[in-house]
Amino acid sequence: MLVREENDENYRPYDTLKAIGFTKDEAKGLLENIEQAADVQLPPEPKKAPDIELKFRAQKSAMRRSQLKKILLIAWGYAFAVWIYVITIQALHPEWIYSPFATWLPIRMDYVGEGAFITSFIIITVVTMWNTKRSMRPKYRDPEPNHQLS
Repeated sequence: MLVREENDENYRPYDTLKAIGFTKDEAKGLLENIEQAADVQLPPEPKKAPDIELKFRAQKSAMRRSQLKKILLIAWGYAFAVWIYVITIQALHPEWIYSPFATWLPIRMDYVGEGAFITSFIIITVVTMWNTKRSMRPKYRDPEPNHQLS
């Protein structure tokens, strides 16, 4: 296989092929085919380790967010169901609203309903922010460069 050496000025593959007995067109065609084959055979550059690691971290982060979102939606469903239960009891039997939520739980039913409403409201707000890609943290901008007065 012929290799082009850029440092050696005396090496000229075209002249070498002509000296062996190739015609001018055959030598040019062969050299062009060798260059094209070399271009095709070059392996793609491997991905850099930091790029692979960043992609892996992004995938893990997205998976964690999705799992947390599922858990939050389940918690929201239970909180909303408890809130609807308390509202239904209040509508059907208003005298029961000040009784305990359960015999083993000495918290009044109206407090449980308020807590369930607040919990469901907070959870659905957080999930909605995640769906709309809004951040709860303020975005800090780089400070503007100091302009020196002359």
